[in-house]
Amino acid sequence: MANTGGFSLDLTGLETVIARLDQLEDDLDRRLDETLTKIALKIIHDARRLAPLDEGDLEAALEIDKVKHLIGLAYIDFGTTPDVNAYAVIQHEGFNKTPSGAIVQLQPGEKTLSKGNYNGYSPGKKFLENAIKMNEKWIMEELSGILKGW
Repeated sequence: MANTGGFSLDLTGLETVIARLDQLEDDLDRRLDETLTKIALKIIHDARRLAPLDEGDLEAALEIDKVKHLIGLAYIDFGTTPDVNAYAVIQHEGFNKTPSGAIVQLQPGEKTLSKGNYNGYSPGKKFLENAIKMNEKWIMEELSGILKGW
């Protein structure tokens, strides 16, 4: 037999490999969706514990959306419903601007103060930001755990 110097490669089972990679991708997407939802639920729970309390509308308006995928990114929106967004921003930032342009600093009321501290944070302004801060380490652990077992 003459040696032509050619190279030959025979791939068998390529369909199985592709199917397994597709399965791994689906599993990763599922784990990511579950983890992002779990994180958002915990943050909203903690934000409710830290939200200023007047009539309870702000606590009830905190919600999460579904995980969205866009150009290789996955994200989840959470915060308040649109009907209370303006009020939520004022309460979150802890100040309001009057029609004359004066800045009025908000002080926690009796109901808000009666909630007491939660995980080292006082209820009132920056309630959503503080809910994220108190969970930063846990969030990183949860996200890194998505790839465990691969």
